[in-house]
Amino acid sequence: MTISLDHHATTPTAQEVVDAMARYWRDVPFNAHSAHAGGALSESAVETARATIADLVGASAHEITFTSGATEANNLAILGLARAAQSALPERTRILTSAIEHKCVLEAARHLATQGFEHEMIPVLTTGRVDVEQLAAMLDDRVLLVAVMAANNEIGTIQPLPEIAHLCEAAGAMFHVDAAQVVGRIPFDVFEIGCDTASFSAHKMYGPKGVGALYVSAAAKLRPKPILFGGGQESGLRPGTLPVPLIVGFGKAAELAMQAHSNGPRLRELADRFLLELGRLGIDAHVNGSLTDRLPGSLNIHIPGVDAEQLIQRLGDSLHLSTGSACQSGELQGSYVLRAIGLPRKLVSASFRLCFGTEHDMSDAVKAAHCLADSVRTCESATGCFVQWQELVDGDVLIGRV
Repeated sequence: MTISLDHHATTPTAQEVVDAMARYWRDVPFNAHSAHAGGALSESAVETARATIADLVGASAHEITFTSGATEANNLAILGLARAAQSALPERTRILTSAIEHKCVLEAARHLATQGFEHEMIPVLTTGRVDVEQLAAMLDDRVLLVAVMAANNEIGTIQPLPEIAHLCEAAGAMFHVDAAQVVGRIPFDVFEIGCDTASFSAHKMYGPKGVGALYVSAAAKLRPKPILFGGGQESGLRPGTLPVPLIVGFGKAAELAMQAHSNGPRLRELADRFLLELGRLGIDAHVNGSLTDRLPGSLNIHIPGVDAEQLIQRLGDSLHLSTGSACQSGELQGSYVLRAIGLPRKLVSASFRLCFGTEHDMSDAVKAAHCLADSVRTCESATGCFVQWQELVDGDVLIGRV
């Protein structure tokens, strides 16, 4: 039986979510913007889901815009605010993002750097938390937007969002939060945090793939301009026919998430037991990032001397782990997140990401540790399972095996 611990990449769709969506695939297959009675049924389902999602994050329903996922929501926030600022705040041309943001945030900001904006990276500490002192020094009256994710999708580090929001407000800068990894796992309230925009993804919280949302505060001094054009759906911000079944599923996942926040202590226990069991089995595993300020159930570890990519392949379908974000699979340089927190290249190559979910129990943590330990021992006795690395030292390339 497979134990999948790749929940940062995606979560299994909850059965309650599947059941909630079923009716809207065939029995109520109507366009939510159609004027007939069938359209009204679909529209009602969409608005019920919108209200539920808003309640989950402390927003008002009219502040929630449906998208195809967090990637689109992040692009809409960053590119849309930049479009709005070109006429409303032309003097604000600087975009600040943390060095460990999701690729979609970094790439959107890099695109703006070709459009007359400046993209600058906020450094992070070895724990993965944003260097708040450095951020404070970087802020001035030319900063349009600061983007910092609520929790990292590789190392699980939780950011000090209210503190960052306070700095942004003082500087007159907008504050965007990629909240895809936290919603449904820990409480997240847009009002308490003080962000202007935030993105969410259904499939990170036991909902369906293909749907997400963008929160835009009614109090924000700027509202993003659309980056897609069509029929004016979603208050003119995001056009296109709404995927009613997916939105219904998103709403059901949000409803379940309200009941799941109490799972935090249990998920932490699972991660701790996994580490403890690895130690008992003689595996020298070390946690990357923060030991305390991380998502419950989330771990990023390195095992010196092991090639993580090859080990994951040896695990096959018995245990699902990953070496980093699914969006950067195959990158030759390894995880930019781990490099940003100062991990040497040879340890980046020896690192794994894993995350327990609500469906896991203590026996899964123990079995997963034993499965990983067995594969590590197999690698230790085989050739080609060690980290191959090269570094430039004093102008010479050194190649080694650790």
